[in-house]
Amino acid sequence: MKWVERINDVVNYVEDNLDKEISYDKISELAVCSIYNFQRMFSYIAEKSLSEYIRNRRLTLAAFDILNGKENIIEIAMRYGYTSHDSFTRAFQKFHGVLPSKVRTDTVSLKSCPKISFQIKIKGDSYMNYQIEEWPAFTVSGIRKRIITDEAFKIIPQIWETARANGTMQQLFELLCKADMRPAGLIGLSVGGQWGESKEMDYYLGITTHVEVDNCKKVNPPKNMEEFKFPKAKWAIFEANGTLPEAVQSIYKKFYTEWLPNSGYELDDLPVIESYLQNDKQKVWIAIK
Repeated sequence: MKWVERINDVVNYVEDNLDKEISYDKISELAVCSIYNFQRMFSYIAEKSLSEYIRNRRLTLAAFDILNGKENIIEIAMRYGYTSHDSFTRAFQKFHGVLPSKVRTDTVSLKSCPKISFQIKIKGDSYMNYQIEEWPAFTVSGIRKRIITDEAFKIIPQIWETARANGTMQQLFELLCKADMRPAGLIGLSVGGQWGESKEMDYYLGITTHVEVDNCKKVNPPKNMEEFKFPKAKWAIFEANGTLPEAVQSIYKKFYTEWLPNSGYELDDLPVIESYLQNDKQKVWIAIK
């Protein structure tokens, strides 16, 4: 599978640049998808975030350098991206459980994070309910927030909380009553973060307001909302029913580790759609090709 090769290409790039700057633009280029989508994929397959993996690999190599070399600790710290002795000491102690200065003077136990390698693994301990559809172009209208890509997993839940508190959610429900279209319900999308623009991305909290089919009349959103237009595409649509966020997280993990490797499909580089319905019912739309 090409997408497995691409993930390993990213891992190799990271490994070759642990003592240099690691570019999210380059990762996005190698993965052929947005950095946000790659971070999500990586975290569900590796069971740790990309940033945590990079940090742990660097601290692993830093420990070897302290053990086997004669350089000053601050020189080793700077090699692996730390700008001060204090920040390196805190990170090193949190990971290894000892101060870096103790490595050369005492007999200590150290941790090692090995380089990751991804392979296709046939597995399936539970069913996934899904359908594959060719869906026409459509428009999502809603609020748009520009966010730092690295902070997305923390900021996105805050966007939803703010929308509940400031009246935006009520606007969206009123819009939903006028626009009964698929993808249905409240829509969450993460847009951008591709090669060349990886540092920031947009998050939309919105409603489907138009589908390009005969006799579909567009519903105009309030003036404080913006639009994002999807092209015609093929979608794998998964049921993610149950309590949030566990229900949706479970679908992502099964999709990346079980469904996609065995499906014969590859990811299309379109934003993943999370569709929130009533009574703990959700759907996840993932574009494929």
